[in-house]
Amino acid sequence: MPLYWYRRPRLVVLSSKSSVLEAARAMENNSIGAIVVQDHGRIVGIVTDRDLAVRALGHKLDPENTAITEVMTPSPLMLTLADSREEAIALMQQGNVRRIPLSENNRVVGMVTLDDLLLDEAAPLEELAAIVQAQIGEGGPTESPRSPARRRSLARAEATLSRLINAVQTETGLEDRQQARIAVETILALLVRRVTPGEAKDLIAQLPSLLQSPLRALQPGPDKSITRETAITELSQQLGLDTARAEEVIGTVIGTIAKAISPGQVEDLRRQLPEDLRSLLVLPDPIDTA
Repeated sequence: MPLYWYRRPRLVVLSSKSSVLEAARAMENNSIGAIVVQDHGRIVGIVTDRDLAVRALGHKLDPENTAITEVMTPSPLMLTLADSREEAIALMQQGNVRRIPLSENNRVVGMVTLDDLLLDEAAPLEELAAIVQAQIGEGGPTESPRSPARRRSLARAEATLSRLINAVQTETGLEDRQQARIAVETILALLVRRVTPGEAKDLIAQLPSLLQSPLRALQPGPDKSITRETAITELSQQLGLDTARAEEVIGTVIGTIAKAISPGQVEDLRRQLPEDLRSLLVLPDPIDTA
């Protein structure tokens, strides 16, 4: 059964600049246990009641002057309305979480929780109990984003993404890093939506971790409405470029991304794309296996 039934007409969403106190009051006033954090129409994190207790109260942070970015989980696992309850259960087990935001075009539209799945008898009880057991088995509170280990992990993820963005900016000659990042995110989203779900999954797995969750949340393809013309038009609108420059940027960005993934993945991507897009996307030459 798809997760459409977990779409919610009203959701509590805060910006990353909101305070820990605002998050706590929002949870209390709405009788909820988690809040999605969204900036400029993009999901950037999730903060739970346990985060507030362990990461804020437990570390004696000032609730009025501490932004929820200090305690939230960034780049949370996400699913779409088209995904199934089985996929939600598998992702909860894999990510050791009880709540997963549902997105549509990277905007939060719902939330599926372990409680929902239990009430709906979505799976055998022992399967759902395994999610709880895994969390109990951790033997302690969630790691604080301020802990040395967490900071090192985030620093590595940010450095990996930064290298890609810097390379794209250098190769394309775009004015700043923000433009380069928008170009990367826009083009990757087009590719992920254009290929089959299996190919999209393989491609996403080879990308910097901070890009993966938003891409996984996109509507699964293949979306055949994505063509050479629509790709050029979308990037042109996103960056305010003329069509010739947008076409040049697309080819350069794809060529840069191709250098960061395996040759086999490049070939798989080449085979999946229709001719009009394949000629636009400047991929490395095929490997000579003769």
